Amino acid sequence: MVLIMATAVMVIAFSLLKTTTTSTRVTDRHVARLQAQSTAEALLEYGVAQLADQLESKTSFTEDELQPGNSPLVIPSSASAFFEGTDVNMGSLELRAGVLPSGDWKYISPIDLLYEYDELAGKIVFSREVELFSKASVRSSVGPDVTAYLAETFVVRDAPLFTNAIFYNSDLVFNPGYDTDVVGPTHTNGNLNVEVNSGYDLSFYGKVTVVGDLTRGNTSGGGGGIYFTSSADPITLAAMGSGTSTLDSSSSSWLSRATDRWNGFVQDSAMGVETQNVVAFNDYTPDDPTTPANERDNSAYALIEPLLPADHPDRKSDSVRNQKMQYKAGLIIKLEPGGVLKGYTPVRENSSVASSAPTSDAGGNIQYAEVTLPADVIGDPDPTFTSIENNAPEYYGTEDTTTTESYTYTTGRGRDKQTHTGYTTTTTTTVTSGLYDHRENKAVDTVALDVERLKYYIDNKDNSSTGFDGTFDVDSQWNGVVYVEFPTSRSTTDGVYDYGTSTNSYNVVPAVDSDSSGTEMALMIIDAKEVPEPTGVVEPGFTLASNAPTYLVGSFNADGVPHPKDSTEPDNSAEQPAAILVDSLTLLSDNWESNRANTLVDGRSEIQSDRPANSYIEVAAALVTGTPNDLPSYAPYATTDASRPYSLGVINLPRFLEYWGSSRTVTIRGSLVSLFESEVRPDGAPTNFNDYYVPPTRDWGFNTLFAEGRFPPGTPVIRNYRRVNFSSITKSEYEAAIQELDDL
Repeated sequence: MVLIMATAVMVIAFSLLKTTTTSTRVTDRHVARLQAQSTAEALLEYGVAQLADQLESKTSFTEDELQPGNSPLVIPSSASAFFEGTDVNMGSLELRAGVLPSGDWKYISPIDLLYEYDELAGKIVFSREVELFSKASVRSSVGPDVTAYLAETFVVRDAPLFTNAIFYNSDLVFNPGYDTDVVGPTHTNGNLNVEVNSGYDLSFYGKVTVVGDLTRGNTSGGGGGIYFTSSADPITLAAMGSGTSTLDSSSSSWLSRATDRWNGFVQDSAMGVETQNVVAFNDYTPDDPTTPANERDNSAYALIEPLLPADHPDRKSDSVRNQKMQYKAGLIIKLEPGGVLKGYTPVRENSSVASSAPTSDAGGNIQYAEVTLPADVIGDPDPTFTSIENNAPEYYGTEDTTTTESYTYTTGRGRDKQTHTGYTTTTTTTVTSGLYDHRENKAVDTVALDVERLKYYIDNKDNSSTGFDGTFDVDSQWNGVVYVEFPTSRSTTDGVYDYGTSTNSYNVVPAVDSDSSGTEMALMIIDAKEVPEPTGVVEPGFTLASNAPTYLVGSFNADGVPHPKDSTEPDNSAEQPAAILVDSLTLLSDNWESNRANTLVDGRSEIQSDRPANSYIEVAAALVTGTPNDLPSYAPYATTDASRPYSLGVINLPRFLEYWGSSRTVTIRGSLVSLFESEVRPDGAPTNFNDYYVPPTRDWGFNTLFAEGRFPPGTPVIRNYRRVNFSSITKSEYEAAIQELDDL
């Protein structure tokens, strides 16, 4: 019996020992497998970061861009030190990226649960999908190495800047006085502060993404309703609340409560919203006026800066230069010494294709051919601002008019009473040429572009002696982008303006004043209800860009006749996608021919009688322009004029100089973009801003052309990345994928 029991104990003990040994072996290989998996995941993480860094500044790609011999992903040398002391087999590590396809356009549906919290939901993007593969082996004390094979899809998404109804690179302040609807996505790389007058509503019909914080203003009288989308199908709004019931970024449990209330249609820093930059440009950084240092990084302004020559200290990288509007332009107009206006077009690698890349000389400077400009396209506008009088700027000028009026008065009494005649003399100064800008308190010389006449020559492809005189072939040279360059220095060499140099840390060179007295030079857009639309072009639409402050007289790309839903719906099916990208933009009424004379007038009652806007105007275009930041009351180190502290928010992104009043309406059908601070006009508005203008009723919306994916030529893009389809794959699947890449 004892022998039987002893034998039984030995059998059980042996079984336990065998099980323990087997468990140890299984555990060891399981740990090795986890280590291999983690190592392969780490490689993918690095590959994603490296790929994003490589693509961040590139604007064009080849299919084999990421393959050996070009720009493949590389495992960093630091990996050896990182995995030192582990069982990772360094010789086994592999990281590969697949082909970079040409891509296609996709709509990111906000009602698709896959994209519920996607920052680009509700937008059209150009999407490319790149497969990433990684391999890692870990030594096991029991048996052969354990190897993990992983795959992941890296999605590169380019969203045109104008997929946003509103895009701000800085803090976005939205404080309308009346009912306002925002149709389309809204994004800010700063904070969003919203407020509306009591008795009125501010409603956002689209996704709102905020890199900073969402807050509600609390000024007296700002107690109106604020609503954000909570559902896209059907469209449903949910209130932000007010007072103690306000739900914003400062609220307790903000993340969960905001998610419950708006279902991902409102996101801020707590939800991980990331900065969106135009491809190749740095993050915008505002100056902090409470510190002695100037922290400003206004690099995005380089978008409208001229192309600087090869030996210039402020010349930008090739990736930034390729994004500049002058680089993209098919027609460049330059203001040259003596008030001469000349046209140029880039010499293309393929002279018969307007979308072909421009050629460069040995120094990397783009080569241009001179274009003979028709005499009535750009220059000095006539008094009605409907045509060009001569091919030269209109310089600021005034005229004094003296009037004498008589009056009678009496002296003495009775027989001594006498009647006398007195005289009063009044001198009135009127502006006869150029204009005076009361916001800037500056005289302004102007160069006017007659868009209707440009349209005539472009649409008729007039290369005759009365047109471009054999120097510009519309079919092969017109691409829809026009850039007007103003000088960045008043010094000259060999009869040509020199390029100025930057006085800032971000190497931007702005346009300069016309003369040392401080008179500015600005672009004026006139006669612009219709824009060029020649037949047979690759990319329809019209984009006008300049490095100068700009004034728009009357309507642009629109008939100026109100119609239902005119802030979102085109006038007709022939409407072209259009954009204006300038230093700053001021909208002027059709009555400007009368009001220009009185631009020296100041005071609310005076401008109501002397500078009234008597017309409805309609602008169908994306507007990219500079705006200042609000200065706090305590700003000991302000770098802008402290007596002019107001940005006035997005409702004043386009500026005004006339008395409009609530009886006059301005419609903007497009996209409102503040991408940079103005470099020529960096200061805000003064505290008495209503002494020089009274705003119109604002009827502003998102153009459905943009919502449908029809964008102006040369539209800047924002790049975003998304990772999907992470999976473990088999050895055979991995080897087949790598072999396919090696066979390219």
